[in-house]
Formats: sequence, C-alpha cells, structure tokens
Amino acid sequence: MILKRTIALLFVMLFTLMICAPTIIISCDDSADISAFFGMNEEEEDTKVLFDKSPEELEDISIDINKKEYIVYTAKEYYIPHLNLISPPPERYLI
Repeated sequence: MILKRTIALLFVMLFTLMICAPTIIISCDDSADISAFFGMNEEEEDTKVLFDKSPEELEDISIDINKKEYIVYTAKEYYIPHLNLISPPPERYLI
C-alpha cells in the first residue's frame, strides 16, 4: 500500500514539474529557450488530410428530407397541448 502511494506521488510530482517547468524557467531567466517543453507534447504530421472521404463516397450518402415529422416540427406546426394538462399552483404552502 505504501509502495503504491509512493509511486503515485512520484508520478504526480513528475507531471506537475513538467507542466510548471516553463513558467519557473521564464521567471528566473527571460532569455531561456523553452520551446523544447512545448514541442515534446505532440508530434507534427507530415501531410495534412483536408477531406476524409472522396467525392465518390459522398455520392452514396443520401438524406431523406421528405419526412413529414421533421418538416412539421421545424415549421412550428406542432400540436397545442391540452389546457387541462397544465396544473395550477398549489393553494397552500407545502413547507
């Protein structure tokens, strides 16, 4: 149990140090180069993909916009609720 706690504390301190290191270095020396800290988190891709799917694959996807339920709802032609379903506030306090 103590070993697990020690290892967890070690990792927490390590990650905290990695996050706080650029701030501490800059506060001590303004001319220090801290770009290595910011570059170590992610790798850059050589090529960037603009589109995931080709236009031929997109032609197979069809959207059915003739469904009545969607058109009725977006045109604000939905039904008015019955007035007897709306309950009045209580006549006396419940507290």
